Amino acid sequence: MTALLLRRAAELLLALLTLSVLVFLLTSLAPGDPAEEILRRGGVQPTAAGVALLRAELGLDQPLFTRYLRWLLGVLSGDLGRSYVDRSPVAAELLARVPATLRLAGAAALVAAVLAVPAAIWAVVRPGGLGGRAIAFVTVAVTGVPPYIVGILLISVVAVGLRALPTGGADGPASVVLPALTLGLAGAATLLRLLRADLAEAARQPFVRLAAAKGLRRRRAVAVHALRVAAPNAVTAAGTMLAELLAGAVVVETLFAWPGLGQLAVSAIRQRDLPVVQGYVVVVAVATVLLLALTELLLTACDPRARRP
Repeated sequence: MTALLLRRAAELLLALLTLSVLVFLLTSLAPGDPAEEILRRGGVQPTAAGVALLRAELGLDQPLFTRYLRWLLGVLSGDLGRSYVDRSPVAAELLARVPATLRLAGAAALVAAVLAVPAAIWAVVRPGGLGGRAIAFVTVAVTGVPPYIVGILLISVVAVGLRALPTGGADGPASVVLPALTLGLAGAATLLRLLRADLAEAARQPFVRLAAAKGLRRRRAVAVHALRVAAPNAVTAAGTMLAELLAGAVVVETLFAWPGLGQLAVSAIRQRDLPVVQGYVVVVAVATVLLLALTELLLTACDPRARRP
């Protein structure tokens, strides 16, 4: 077990190091000069001398490797640099947005679990019935529709048509309903697709059939016994779903004006605020990698077979 943990830790560090290189290169080599953008945004006509002075102040005149090494050392010490727009610490800006993103992701995960688990059990209990076919159809439909389309439909029908919920913002508990439902539907489709197959396989096990033969209702036999057998794969499905929720939060937060990390990232991209973009990608990527690593550890704890190299 110790050897497995050490190997996984080494793989995790290598993945994060590779990720840091990609993040820095993709953002630093983007077309355009951030110094010119900053001067124009401040109402100053860029000149060669002014651009050169600002590039030196921001450290953009140094070689790419030197800039990457300085940025990486800063990241390792918790310093993500300063925003090009208002010169505020990037780490502080991101930290201020984390609670809102966590609230949205948590609410979306709850929506996904509440929708997916009962639907997966129902689809396994009645695979050929109308309900099972309807669940399969809805799963495929939701999977193929981008979240922003679902969000626009919910805004049009629920917020604008029925005036039942706010169209955006974070003014109260009701504000999280539509963005959480939009994000949660996509997560529910992923979780349902993975969990349904595992439950169907577990339901064919002899002890599940024996429990049903002894008088236990098939729905309860699947919900209690088959779900327990499918728990390791359910952990993997839940981890995959949570990682997708983090990635999909950008679109949903922007659509619903939710004050989270995603909205901050989109604003930074529009303003070419590279330190904020880099910090956002690093934070979300590290969170995703750690989440998947934690999922693997939980899977190893639930299923001893996963410990084999």
